Amino acid sequence: MLTFEILCVTMHQNDFSKLKEMNINSDVIFANQSNKTSYEEYTFNGHKAKMITTQTKGVGTNRNLALMYATNDICLFADDDVTYVNNVEKIVINEFIKHQDADIIIFNLNSTDQIRKPRRYFKTKKIHMLGRMPWGSARIAFKLNSIKKANLWFSTLFGGGCLFPSGEDSIWLHDAKKKKLSFYISKEIIGTVSYSMSTWFTGNNEKLYYSKGCVYSTLHKKTFLIFVLYAALQKKNINIPFSKRIKWMYNGKQGYKKMLSFEEFNKLLKEN
Repeated sequence: MLTFEILCVTMHQNDFSKLKEMNINSDVIFANQSNKTSYEEYTFNGHKAKMITTQTKGVGTNRNLALMYATNDICLFADDDVTYVNNVEKIVINEFIKHQDADIIIFNLNSTDQIRKPRRYFKTKKIHMLGRMPWGSARIAFKLNSIKKANLWFSTLFGGGCLFPSGEDSIWLHDAKKKKLSFYISKEIIGTVSYSMSTWFTGNNEKLYYSKGCVYSTLHKKTFLIFVLYAALQKKNINIPFSKRIKWMYNGKQGYKKMLSFEEFNKLLKEN
């Protein structure tokens, strides 16, 4: 029988109340960013919860920390604003049993945010990716041994709390693709995300497009313009004109080269 655990990044937790908030009924590892260093375990309903609390900053670093402590066969990345369906462990394990060649499976999440709605899939199938991979980490389940063999880790430059505030999941998936791991998307829904606790998303603004430019700079060096045009055309009903969206993505490209955050780059623009 396959074993399962959730790998959740969180902040400033002093207890295991997230178990109830997130409706977790399985083994779980919390990588908890706080102002202290500690390790705690809690047993509940035959499951084990681990809380690794450190002062390390950045979602990529803390996802790596959770990965280092992971031991079960199948793991599911999590953010702490997800509430899971009751039988999430059974759903995820069954999909890996049905598709035994899968290294990674992308699941559906509902959203309470009317603007930020994850793309929904209605059919489970194997995918051969050529371009975009529009999946946040909280949708990703994987075989731990496959990830270990591929030596796959998260970038510590990208993601909430990092120099560049988003894109760590896209880079991780891109690296998984380069290492020839097998991907499936599933029709199954595993929970609901609220996005209420986002540490970086402040809307469709200059910072968002700057971040996209940084990500495209590292992922798509030869096809940068194609991805910029695609991203600029995606959102029609926003306040930023098309030309300005492209400008800020190119600013992101320059900022990535100079290792400048959005705030640092914006300050430099104003000074000049």
